[in-house]
Amino acid sequence: MTTVQPKTREPIKNDNLKNLKPMNGKGTQVYAAKTHAPADISETAKTLNATQAQPTDPTSSPEAAEPPSASMKAEQATSTATNIAKTLAKIPVLPITVPSESKDAKKLEEKISDNFPPKLSFIKKPALIFIEGFSAFGISNGDGIKDMADNLPGAKRFSWDEQDKIVDEIKKHAPDQPVVLVGHSFGGDSAVEIANTLNSVKNGFRGIDLLVSIDSVGMNNTIIPMNVKRNLNFIGEGVVPFLHGTPDIARNTDYTEIVNELRSELHSKMDDSKEVQFKIFESINDVLAESNHQDIFIEIQTTDELRKIIDKQMPHHLKD
Repeated sequence: MTTVQPKTREPIKNDNLKNLKPMNGKGTQVYAAKTHAPADISETAKTLNATQAQPTDPTSSPEAAEPPSASMKAEQATSTATNIAKTLAKIPVLPITVPSESKDAKKLEEKISDNFPPKLSFIKKPALIFIEGFSAFGISNGDGIKDMADNLPGAKRFSWDEQDKIVDEIKKHAPDQPVVLVGHSFGGDSAVEIANTLNSVKNGFRGIDLLVSIDSVGMNNTIIPMNVKRNLNFIGEGVVPFLHGTPDIARNTDYTEIVNELRSELHSKMDDSKEVQFKIFESINDVLAESNHQDIFIEIQTTDELRKIIDKQMPHHLKD
């Protein structure tokens, strides 16, 4: 019987260990770590690495390099700023889109401007208002009111039923300008109603410096509101109450002075009385004097003289 002898196994040689060397002279072997291929880097990174690897002074080692001086720091800062500026200059400028104005916004602005009140412009003169009465049935002919209004510079004449127009006319005058109301018959009644209308928050409690009522007829005209400073009330004698006025009463005597005067003239002729007209003009002149306005009697005389001069120079065919 033949016996087969096992082959002797030879040790496997590892070429990776042939380069190992003893460390610290003690024969202890250290296995070398597996090396890896260097990663591929971009050209920009290579340039940056090469720049950082260079020493400040080429003739000396990195350990012996001296710290940069102040001038070198300034040069480096200038170079860095220049590079940043060049980089920013290359960045494309994007256009800024400004949104167009909304049509709704324009409509809103137009609506606001339409509703906004215009700038106020007041008349810097006194408001001198004369009010005629009802002319039917011989109650009032209006001659006296017309004569006074035509001869008082700046005065205006209205009818007894034009109260709204009179209120609007008064509000055109500056608040610091005096207001005078002179009314005959139904015109006197309207003057008291106008004073009550102005005595409200809506109308700024507009004051009436002088209210002259010449034999007023109507309803609810005997109580004078507190925005009236002075009331001169002429009353006619007669047996028919409706055709003659009655004494007036102040709502508040701390604010209103009332003078009631009994007259003998007929109702329709009282505004024509020279004495009544003089007292009215004298009272108006006192009011204007308090606010430093020109004397109305002097102004009337001057106006009359001018009329005479114009009348003399006017051709005869134009006078007719």
